Amino acid sequence: MSSQNYEKAQEQWNSFCDNIKYRQRYFISHPVLDILKSVSKTSEMIIDPGKIYYRARIIDDNAAKKEHMVARCFGPDSTEADQERYRNKANKFRGLSKEGSYVPPDPNQIKDARSNPKFIRYLYIAESPTTAVFEVRPILHNAVNVSGIQVKKRLVIANIAVDIDMNPEKEKSMQEWLLCFIQSAFSSPTNNPDDYLSSQIIAEYFRYLGYDGIRYSSSLHRGGYNLTIYDVSKCEAVFSTDLRLETIKIFLRPAIGAENIDGRFEYIVDNIPMRMDKATGQMIEAEI
Repeated sequence: MSSQNYEKAQEQWNSFCDNIKYRQRYFISHPVLDILKSVSKTSEMIIDPGKIYYRARIIDDNAAKKEHMVARCFGPDSTEADQERYRNKANKFRGLSKEGSYVPPDPNQIKDARSNPKFIRYLYIAESPTTAVFEVRPILHNAVNVSGIQVKKRLVIANIAVDIDMNPEKEKSMQEWLLCFIQSAFSSPTNNPDDYLSSQIIAEYFRYLGYDGIRYSSSLHRGGYNLTIYDVSKCEAVFSTDLRLETIKIFLRPAIGAENIDGRFEYIVDNIPMRMDKATGQMIEAEI
């Protein structure tokens, strides 16, 4: 690790986070933003109309009763025309309705999130349905709506998911380390709205620069990517499907400094406890 570059990047990032949290939140000027402006010019992404992305939502009791197409078309007040509308092949919404599959229309329902402040409607989408499902963190037997989101107007996206080896042992420039911190701000899971300050300011800065949205890596689905679109009218939901989570497979490896000294399991691979056979160097199922 190049400690000098790492420490310089850490100092810049901490300065930025402290500034927007304790000193000045809007219309700020900071070297971190200057670097982002330079990076965005060389890595921006163009999305043409017609491109499909994905959005997921856990179907809770409220959604199931009010926004699910089955409830709308086969509920107690439904008509034969409603039922026929659902069965018709032209109906592309087999999960939640078109409205239920998209951003809530009422701004008062919008909470602080990774890119948007409270009350401001942004669209969060993923490049694959798998990534979209990971992002809503379903538990076993949850019903999950996955909708297809189609781009209606040409989008110019600030792409901060630039290809950087995140291995801390690999040599990096100060700018590369800084981009690692920025990507982490957009990707690291959190339930604390205070943690959104830095990513919200960066998202707003890109909007100020004229971008339609921002692309960043998913921390919940390795190799997956998410986008935030500022103007929700530039996309629309075009289909939905209703899925149910039947199983979860996990992969665990030894944490740094951990050592298996008594032959017990040290990995869990696809839910199966495993250990490393020192004689062969192969993983084998462990006795538990």
